[in-house]
Amino acid sequence: MSAPVDLHEGFQPDPELDPAETHVGPFLRRVDERGLAIGLVVASRHCNEHGALHGGVQMALADYTVGATARHGTEDSTVTVSFDAQFVDTAREGDLVVGRAEVVRRTGSLVFVQGRLTCAGRPLLAFNGVVKRMRPTAEVSPVATRP
Repeated sequence: MSAPVDLHEGFQPDPELDPAETHVGPFLRRVDERGLAIGLVVASRHCNEHGALHGGVQMALADYTVGATARHGTEDSTVTVSFDAQFVDTAREGDLVVGRAEVVRRTGSLVFVQGRLTCAGRPLLAFNGVVKRMRPTAEVSPVATRP
């Protein structure tokens, strides 16, 4: 197991998490000279049978990083409409995984974002996402149920 992560280095619990993100994470947040960073301290429950960070958890963290980056500095809420990822490496229990991304383009309704997850400077996951900007008071329509 890696050395424990000092969460006092600017990472704090992210107050914007929804119930699913809290369940998968919890994800952490830090704003520094490079901008927004989203973090996750890998726990045993985040790992697969090989003791490596599960790919689904990596994708969830990356998806959250896309939305958080698109929303940063706005009052928008977002929903993901497209997400693409390439696995490069993995992390282990106790590691701090950091997601950083940048807005490539912002239109009236869509935000295009690209970024990567890293661990101790090593790339873990490269990703691209597109999110739809929602008005702060807008509700997402429920999915129609089938009989």
